[in-house]
Amino acid sequence: MAALQVLASARAAVQAVARAAVVHGNEAAMLMSVVALAPLRMVGGRGESASNRSPHLKARTAPTTCPVLLVHGLAGTKSSWSLVAQTLSARGLTVDAIAYPPVGTSMERLADQLVAEVQTILSRTGADKAHLVGHSLDGVVIAQAIAGGRLDGMVDTVITLGSPFGGSPWAGLLPFVEIVRALRPGSPLLQRLASAPVPDGVRWLAVTAALDIIVPGLRSVPTHAEVETITFGDVGHLGLLVSRQVISYIAAALSARESAIAAGPSMRLLPSAS
Repeated sequence: MAALQVLASARAAVQAVARAAVVHGNEAAMLMSVVALAPLRMVGGRGESASNRSPHLKARTAPTTCPVLLVHGLAGTKSSWSLVAQTLSARGLTVDAIAYPPVGTSMERLADQLVAEVQTILSRTGADKAHLVGHSLDGVVIAQAIAGGRLDGMVDTVITLGSPFGGSPWAGLLPFVEIVRALRPGSPLLQRLASAPVPDGVRWLAVTAALDIIVPGLRSVPTHAEVETITFGDVGHLGLLVSRQVISYIAAALSARESAIAAGPSMRLLPSAS
């Protein structure tokens, strides 16, 4: 019996290592693609215009519907959100995304752009509040914009995916990029955001990836007590954008929130993330 238990444990360990190897192999392939296209995006913001309107954005939605604004990570584009946007749109949600050049800017300027985009999408749709979904760097940008108080009353739900609230061990590789320097563990920006509470009326969900080597461990979890956290296994940092499990979770969380809003004040609490 003991020998069988040892054999079963060894088999489980081998399977876990094999799954991790596949995930990291996929992550490496996606990362190479991002790196190959990064120069086009970094020089003058070429690749995608921030002003291009998403085909999923609908004008003048119902008053109870909150549009979803997707914010990509470093060197990403609007197209990084393709699967997420398609899934949310199929659920009847109004979706848009923003783009920005990662070089020659700062966290403050990116936060300014985010605030302007939220104001624009609310004006276009006629909604009172928006849902914000940010991957990697842009979860921190969302936190920066919210901490500044300029989004008070305009945000319903925030979902961050693998965002380096605790810094990234790789942030020192690009010391000439200001927004990357700000992501070093213990940076003044991250320390300041760590002490900023979540505003009343905002629900914050932090999604982490068990196999994330860019933002490992609990670095992607804000320190606010109000934040709810869910961790997905067999997923890496870039895989958060294409994982069916993660995308289904985002869609279910936002759809449930919309249903709660439509049902009225007595039904506006969502089940906690597990």
